[in-house]
Amino acid sequence: MALERDFFEFIYRRQVVWYRRFFLKEKPPWTKDDVLQKYKFCNVYRELDKGTAYIIDTLRHIRNRKKILLNVVFYRFFNKHLLYEALNIKPFSVFDTALEEALRKKMIALQKQGKTLFNDAYLIAGKQGEPKYLSVLQSVFFVGAHGDRIICELDHARIPYESLQAIKKIPLVGNFLAYEIWTDLTYFAFFKQKWTDDDFVNIGPGAVWGLEIIFQEKLSRKKQMEKIAYLHKKQKEVLPALSHQYAWAHISFKEALSNRPFLSLRNIEHALCEFRKYWNLSHGRGKKRKFYPIL
Repeated sequence: MALERDFFEFIYRRQVVWYRRFFLKEKPPWTKDDVLQKYKFCNVYRELDKGTAYIIDTLRHIRNRKKILLNVVFYRFFNKHLLYEALNIKPFSVFDTALEEALRKKMIALQKQGKTLFNDAYLIAGKQGEPKYLSVLQSVFFVGAHGDRIICELDHARIPYESLQAIKKIPLVGNFLAYEIWTDLTYFAFFKQKWTDDDFVNIGPGAVWGLEIIFQEKLSRKKQMEKIAYLHKKQKEVLPALSHQYAWAHISFKEALSNRPFLSLRNIEHALCEFRKYWNLSHGRGKKRKFYPIL
């Protein structure tokens, strides 16, 4: 199928951009693709995106599971690169009223300086009538108070979906954010069931649109799962054959946390969202977020 190949072409070309920019350290342009030159796209490996790489690096030496859970939830609410540095804190083991109050004051000070507290990549809905960061701090306080129970529930989950539902019990955590948290936890070998981001996919709206562009039809939930599994399997055949300029084995991310050198199920889902944006922009549609690389 033509659009199926377009999807894998997008993955290949986007990864070439990363390879030439960060591995070979070349100067731009890193691609001849006009759309990839002009507009901003996430990496096809989620682990390579700035915010994800930051939290992996920040927590990589922590072994205490409650501390990992607490800090992953805290970080993903704000999803802000250099969050800990902006707040002048280190990853915390306990989230009590004293820390909550200290963070509240720090966040007020940052806002007075004109600094933003939240990344705009996705929206967090706070409680009506109060600043959003206060609602978030209350949710993190909940995790600090009930972390042992949450971890116990995660440990008793029989399938990944059950663990996702346990994460959704955290106040303000919906389907999208729960999957972000779930995926981050796999990076730290958090689950006793040894789940990785290649074991489970929770297909979001952006990825559904990507699938429906590729397969040119409306897809039921069952069909969505079948199609994403198909693409996950098909990549091992198609990506090595797309080695126009560089072999996939050379440009792939060697430190990917599962399914190396190919994309995990989570990363296929992630790439589908970006492909949907790419396809729309290629056809004169969609929101145009220009790309201005920091050199």
